[in-house]
Formats: sequence, structure tokens, C-alpha cells
Amino acid sequence: MIAKKITQAQLLFPKSQYPMHRAYIDLFLNMLVKKDICVSESDIEILSIALGDASHQLFKTVSTKTSVTDKLDSLFIDGLKLKIEVKKRLTANDTELSKDSNKGVLDLIFEQYNSKPTHVAPKSQIRVAQQITIAKPQESTSNASLKLVLAKKAQEKSQKSVTDTTDVIKRKTIQARALFPENLYPQYRLFIEFLIQQATNAPLRISSKEMKSLSSAFGAEELAAFTNLSNLNTVEDKLKHITFSGLQLKISAKKRLKDTGCELSKIADISVITEITKQYQSKLDAIEAKKNQDLEAQRQAIETERLRALSEAESIRKKKFSDFPEFGIKNILKNSPIEKILQKLLRRPICVDEKKLLDNQNISNELIEKKYHLQLAHQHYQNWKQKNMPWELVNASAAYRKGGELKKIRKTLNEQYPFAHSGKDKKLKSALLTTFGGVCRDQEDFTRGIELGHEAHKVTPLNFRPCTLLGAIYLSTVEFDLGHEWYGKAKDRGFTQNAYDNDIKSVYFRASDEIKSRLKQNLIATGHKYDWLSKP
Repeated sequence: MIAKKITQAQLLFPKSQYPMHRAYIDLFLNMLVKKDICVSESDIEILSIALGDASHQLFKTVSTKTSVTDKLDSLFIDGLKLKIEVKKRLTANDTELSKDSNKGVLDLIFEQYNSKPTHVAPKSQIRVAQQITIAKPQESTSNASLKLVLAKKAQEKSQKSVTDTTDVIKRKTIQARALFPENLYPQYRLFIEFLIQQATNAPLRISSKEMKSLSSAFGAEELAAFTNLSNLNTVEDKLKHITFSGLQLKISAKKRLKDTGCELSKIADISVITEITKQYQSKLDAIEAKKNQDLEAQRQAIETERLRALSEAESIRKKKFSDFPEFGIKNILKNSPIEKILQKLLRRPICVDEKKLLDNQNISNELIEKKYHLQLAHQHYQNWKQKNMPWELVNASAAYRKGGELKKIRKTLNEQYPFAHSGKDKKLKSALLTTFGGVCRDQEDFTRGIELGHEAHKVTPLNFRPCTLLGAIYLSTVEFDLGHEWYGKAKDRGFTQNAYDNDIKSVYFRASDEIKSRLKQNLIATGHKYDWLSKP
């Protein structure tokens, strides 16, 4: 598709009839599709201005398009308008160029890209310019535009020249330093560094007098290397001289290092070298200290500003949100239902609906769960203690177990055992014995837990709860046969399959790694097929 559009644009201006405009179109196409040669957009703009107002308008129109395809379409369609104008001139004046064309510029650009037209209209009928002239106020708008574009191009060329020069200096500096690795030639590396500073007029350079003394202290070759720097004009030439001289010095230094183990010659004045380098090092240290001081001051200023911004942001945040560090939760909207429920939970129990709201809003974690059950436990405990509600001790025990606080309830159950206050209420006594056994199980006092389980079973032999307690403890103590036997009794007494599955899972995941491994083998062997058993 693109190749076809390129051919269409080229066919607008056959070379034999329109050599200048065909060359212009070819370069334009190269710029658009980056084909064959790389043509810059600024050069096409200059060409367009030099050809005249019509071609300049074509350039501006094409430039407004975004995709390459749209640009090629515009070049062909709007190029037709340009061809009509050029064809009229060719018929009337036997020339394709307009009166406001600047042929000097055209030749310059075409020559730059080796794209000089093979045929040019008679010189008598075109405007010939041997040099690029400065447009005057009375000249055409095209030449005024051309002046601005050429000035911009000259500025860019100048900037590029400065950049290229800087790159050359950096490259030559690296070459000079690379002659003497610091770990092998510490003295000569520093000497070369001093020469580089002299060549580049670095702010840290030592005085010429000191440099001369230092060079003399090294030897005659080194003094000549320094002295000859003053005979050179450009930084590039000076760095080139340093590299060349450094190569000669390295040959001698390398031979000395091999023969004597020292890079310096026997006649070198080490005391002078040491004194001058020491002064220089002191200067470097002072500069480094000042630099570190400034950096530290800058760091402190940044840190102060960071802390101020954080403090300000935190102040703004706290106006809108509340935090609950007791629950590990932040950013709860003030005066929201959630905030009110959490505030309440810190002081007293919350109702079931309030707990559901927290869960539905994903405001739930171990800390909240623990606090929820402990608040309920405290409430049940007080009801038992103060209001003579015997079943509340059972409820308190269950809640304390879920909240993970067993010491207080274990002490109370020990004191109340054998639960004479339950009187003739066998169901209450069995529940107290069973929950007491559960507390013992949680504290891994399995022997006491088994005793209480059997005692509860004797009180209510048809109740499945003592059976599940005994089943869980026996499985946890690797008495697998007894464990399964008691769970079987629990199911015979109404313990549902779903509750049984959940109980087995709880026993498994609460077990130590060693017991868990053995229990896993037993469960699989006895036909228990659970997905969670396949997990590590």
C-alpha cells in the first residue's frame, strides 16, 4: 500500500520535465518513510521555502497529518495543486521555478544529499543565487521564512559542534587516565590527573609553579611532558599530547616496576612529590568535606520537608478517618456505622447483626474475632457470677476458648468442680464437664480432658458432645482406633456428617507436624477423602 502511494507521488513530476520538483518529491518521500537515505524534516522545510510559496504550503499541509499513510495521501493530493502551478510556469516561461525561488539554497540542499537534478531549466529564466543571502524587509515572505529556518539550523549545528567537542574531550580524558591503573601506578595516575587538570583548566588544578616542581621531582621526561603543554592551543591537542607522552612514561615506569618493584625512578624526589600531593589531597579533602556537609544539609532539609508533609497529610487524614490500633485497622470513616461498632466493641459486646455488618464490609481479622468472643465471654461470666444464671458459665467457657484466654476460666472451673450447683440438672452438669474437658484439651492437658469426657458421658450417655470431646482427644494423642470409635458413637447419637467432617479437619490442622503426618496416613487408610488432606 505504501509502495503504491510512493509511486503515485513520484509520477506527479516526471524527471525529464520537472527535475527540480521530482528531486524535491524524492527527498520528501525519503523523509516520510525513512527510505534509502535519512533526510531531516528541517531540510525538507528549507527546500519547500526555497522552491516557493506553493511548495511551502504543501509542506505545512503534509506536516499536519499524523500517520505516514495520511502524509503520503496529502503529498499526492495537495501535490496535484503544486503541479498545476508548476505546469503553467513551464508552459508560459519555459521554467519550473517561480520568481521567488532561491536556487542557491536548492543546489546546497540537493548537493548535501547527492540528489542534484540531471536537468535544470535555462539560467536566464530562473533566479540564480550563488550564496544564501539575508532576506531584507522588502523581500518575499518565503525568503523571510527561509532566513528563520536557516538561522535555526545554524544554531543547531553550533550546539551539535559544542556537544561533539565535549564528547571528544571526555573520550581523550578517559584514554589518558586509562594508561595508568590506580592500583598499579598510583603516583603516575595522579601525575597524569594533574596534567589533565592543567590541560582543561580544571578549578582544582595546582599552580603552574607547583606543577613544574612536581614534574621535575618525577624526572626529565615528566618535566618535558608538562612544559610542552604550553606550546599547544586546543584542549584536544593537549590531551592528545598527554596520552602520547604518557605512553612513553608508561614504558619506563612498567620496566622499573618489573625490575625494582617501584614505579618511580631512583632520581625521583619523593619528598617533593609527597608534599605537593599532600597539599592537593588536603584541598580535595576540604572540598569533599564541604560537599558532604552540603549534601547532609540538603538531605536534612529534604527529610524535614518530608516529615512536615507527612505530618500535614496525617493531620488531614485524621480529620476524616479513625484508626483502631487495637484491631490493626486504619482509615475507618468517621461517624460511619463501622466506626461506631468498633468503638462499641472496644468497651462491650456487640450484637450478632453488628458482627455480620463488620464481616460483610470485610472488617474482620483475628484481633477483632478475639475481642468479639472475649467481650461475650466477660458478659456471660458476669451473668453467671452476678445473676445466678448457671448456663452462662458454660457459655462463658465456650467464648473464652474461642477468644484464646483459658487461664481465668480454667481456674473457675477447677473451683466449681464437681459442679454441685447444677443439682439434678444432668444436662447442665454434662455441659460443664464437657466444656471443662475442652479447656483442658486446648491446654493439652489430655489426661484430665479424657477423665472429664468419660465423666460427662456417664452423666448423659445419649449426648453426643462428650463423645466428640473424647474422639478429638484420642485422635490428637495418636489413639486413632479409640478416636474413630468415639466419633462413631457421637454420630450414633445425632452428630451430623457435616459437623463430623469439620471436627476432623479442626483436629488435623491443630495437630503438630509429626502427629499431623501420622493422622493423615490414618485418615486416608480409613477411607476419609478430603481435599484438604492433599495439601502440604
